[in-house]
Amino acid sequence: MQKGTKGYVGAGLTFTLLGGLLAGCGGTATPAEVAKPADAAKPADAAKPADTAKPAESAKPITLSWMRYEHPSQALVSDSQTVQEILKKKNVKLELQSTPQSNYDDKKKTLIATNSIPDVIMVKQDDLSNFSDSGIFLDLTPYIDKMPNFKKILQEHPEINKNKFDGKLFGFPFVQKWAIQAGQVPMIRVDLLTKLNLKAPTTYDELYQVLKKFKEAYPDTFPFTSRAANGLTGTENVVNPIAFGFGSGYTNINGTKVYYDPKLKQYKFGPAMPEFKEAITFLNKLYKEKLLDPDYATATSQIWQEKLSSGKSLFFQDNNGFATNFNLALQKKEPDAKFDLLPTMDSGQGVKRNALYQLDHLGESYAISAKVKNPDQVIQFVDWLYSEEGMKLTSWGIENTDYTFANNVYKISDATLAKYKDKPDPYRAMSSALGLGYLGLALYADDNPSVASQPKEFLEWGDKNLKALTDGLAFRQSFDPPFNKDEREKLKQLRTQLDAFMTQNMDKYIMTDGALSDWDNFIKQCKDKGATEIEKIYNDALARVK
Repeated sequence: MQKGTKGYVGAGLTFTLLGGLLAGCGGTATPAEVAKPADAAKPADAAKPADTAKPAESAKPITLSWMRYEHPSQALVSDSQTVQEILKKKNVKLELQSTPQSNYDDKKKTLIATNSIPDVIMVKQDDLSNFSDSGIFLDLTPYIDKMPNFKKILQEHPEINKNKFDGKLFGFPFVQKWAIQAGQVPMIRVDLLTKLNLKAPTTYDELYQVLKKFKEAYPDTFPFTSRAANGLTGTENVVNPIAFGFGSGYTNINGTKVYYDPKLKQYKFGPAMPEFKEAITFLNKLYKEKLLDPDYATATSQIWQEKLSSGKSLFFQDNNGFATNFNLALQKKEPDAKFDLLPTMDSGQGVKRNALYQLDHLGESYAISAKVKNPDQVIQFVDWLYSEEGMKLTSWGIENTDYTFANNVYKISDATLAKYKDKPDPYRAMSSALGLGYLGLALYADDNPSVASQPKEFLEWGDKNLKALTDGLAFRQSFDPPFNKDEREKLKQLRTQLDAFMTQNMDKYIMTDGALSDWDNFIKQCKDKGATEIEKIYNDALARVK
C-alpha cells in the first residue's frame, strides 16, 4: 500500500468508492500527521472553552443555512451524526440544503444573481472571482488573525493565495490531508483485450483500432463514453483529456476556454493550435463510426456510470477511481471483467501526456453571505472545522464509538462497520449516515478511511499516476491566477460571448461529417469574440505571480 495508509486498520472489511476522491484528489500527509491523536493538542489548546466546553442548556443555538451539491455516490443527510454532534459540541444548528450535482451550478448561479444565497454556500474559484466585487460574499481577510486553525492551513498551503482578489479572501477552501493521485486517464476493459487477442493500445490510432474491434465484437455497445460533471459539459469533459493528450487543451477547471500548458508554461487558447484540430478530427472519426457514445454531450454521471457498469461501454478517459465500482458491478456477472489503466498513449506526433487532478480541492470553497448574522461566531465555527477536533469528527465520526485510536493506528469500530457491511457501497453508506468526508461536512478532510479501504488495483493506479507525474508523462491541472478588478470585469464580458458561441458550435465539428472544412473560419470567429484577449489576460495575471 502507498505511503499514508499505515495509520489505518479497516477491520477486514473491503469498501468501495464512488465519490470523494472521484471528485478530485487529496493532499499528502506524512504517516506522523495521519496518525496524530485527536487529543494530542497542547494543554493550553485543550483547555480552550470554545473547543471543549459544552454549551449551556439555555443557550440559543446559532442556525446556519448551509448549501452544497449532493454527489450521486453519497447522499447528503440533513440530520447526519455530524450535524447532530456539531449542535451538541458547538451549539450550531446546520440546516443543510442539497441539490444534485448535475443541477447545482444552475441553482447556485440563480441564487448569486438574485443576491439570495444561504448563510454558507459551496462555490468554485471562478464564482469568487466573478462576484468578489459584488458585496455578496463576506470578506474573510479582517478575520484571519482570529482563526488560528485556518491561519495555519494558509501557511501550509500558500497556493490558497490564488483565491485572493485584490488581496482579499472570500472563501474557505477544501483541504485534504492525504489521498491517492487520480486523473482523467485512459481506462479500458482489459479482459476484452485478452478475449479478442488484442494488444493494449499505446497510441490514439491504436486505440481507434481497438475500439473498432470492440464494436465489431459487441455491436450493441458504444465503446467510448463520457459525461457532464463537475461543472463542465459533456462536450468539455470528452474534449479536455483528448485535446491535452494530443498536445493542446480546451478548458481550465472553471470552464474558461483557455488551458495552462505545462510545457510552454503559459495559457493558450487551445482550439487555435493544430494539435487541437487533430484531436477533434479523432473524435469526429469515432463519432461517425459509432465508437463514441452519441449521448456524450448530455449524459449525466449516473447514466455514464450505468453504461460502464453494465458493459454498454468499454472505455473512458476520466476519473480512474470510478473503475473500482465498475469492476465490482461487472464481476457479479462476469468474474474476469476488469477495467484497468492504460499506459500514457502517444498522440502519433510524439506527444505523450495525461491530465491529473490537484491533490486538494482548493478550487472549491465555502463562501459566507455578507448578510449573515453573527459573523464573528460563524467565523469561529468554520475555523473549528479546520482544527484537529473538527477534522476528526467530520472525517472519522465519534472517537471510541465510530473509531478508535491506539498504538498510533486508527481503526473503524466493528459495530460501525457492521451497520453498513451489507450495503452495495458500504463506505459511502457509512459516510452518508455519519456526514463524513469531502462529500459530507469536512472542510479539512483526512481521506485515510476511504484510501485504506480501497482495492489493491486502486492503490496501484495511484502509484502509476504518480510515476507518470515524475516521468513527465502527466501533469496536474492548474488553478487560475488571481485577476485584478479590470481583468475580472473584462473576463466576464468576454466569457459571456465566447462561451455561448463555442458551446453552440463545438459539437458540430465532432458530430457532423465535413464540418471541419470550416474550422479556420470558426477559429477566426472565436478570436473576434475575445479568445485572444482572454489568453492575454490569463498570461498577464500569471506573470504577476511567477
